[in-house]
Amino acid sequence: MYRDTVQIQSFYDTPLGVTVTRLLDPYIRPFWDNRADAYNAVFGYGPPFLNMIDDAAKAKAIALMPARHGAVIWPQTGQVRTILGNGHNLPLPDVQLDRLMLTHALEFDDDPAWLLDECWRVLDGAGKLLVMVPNRRGIWTHRETTPLGHGRPFSRRQLETALTQHGFEVNHVHRVVFIPPMQRGPLLRFASTCEQFGQRCWPALGAILLIEATKMLYAPAGNTRKVASGKSSVLQVLSP
Repeated sequence: MYRDTVQIQSFYDTPLGVTVTRLLDPYIRPFWDNRADAYNAVFGYGPPFLNMIDDAAKAKAIALMPARHGAVIWPQTGQVRTILGNGHNLPLPDVQLDRLMLTHALEFDDDPAWLLDECWRVLDGAGKLLVMVPNRRGIWTHRETTPLGHGRPFSRRQLETALTQHGFEVNHVHRVVFIPPMQRGPLLRFASTCEQFGQRCWPALGAILLIEATKMLYAPAGNTRKVASGKSSVLQVLSP
C-alpha cells in the first residue's frame, strides 16, 4: 500500500492530504526557479508540489514518476508533462535541471545512493535538490494509513550524510507537519496553530524531513557514478 502512485494521489485528495500540502507550501514554493526558461522537476509523486510553480515556469516543468509505481497525469489541463522513468537511469541528459525535488521516492528506492547519484548527474552546475522523506522520529512513521508510514524513514544525520557523500552541500533543514495523522477532527482546523506549537516545543518530531541542498561541481572522488546520457531509457509520456 502507498507504493502505488494512484494510492498516494488518493491520500493527497483527502482533507488530511490537503492540509499537509498547505503546511508544506511555505517551504516548497520558494524552492522552485520561476524563470520562464528554468527546468523544474519532481521525481516520485509531484503534482501537489509542481502546482506551486508560477504559471510562467510550468511549461518546462516535468513530473517524473517511478515506472514500477505507475503514474498519474499532470497537469490536468494543457500539455501532459508526466514521464515514467527509472530512478537509476533518469531519462534526462546531463546538467539539464535547475531544480529537482524527490518526494515519496528516496524512502522506497532499493538503492537510494544510486538515485542520489542520478540527481547529481541531471542537475545543472548551480542546480538545487530538495529531498522530502518521512522523519524517523516522527509519529507518522508508525501509522500505515498514510504514505509516510511506508518505506524507509530517515534521520537528519542519515540524510545529510547521504547527500554530502553523493556530491551535495546541505543548505537548509526543516521538519514539518506536527498534526497527528487523523483524517477528521478539530486539529485539522487548527493545523497552523499546531505547526507553530510543534516547531517551538518539539522541533525534532515533525512528520516530514525536508532538506535542501546544492550540487557541488567537484563532488567527492568516487562517490558519484558516471552515467552516460546516451544510456537514458526511452521516455514514456502519458497522453490524456
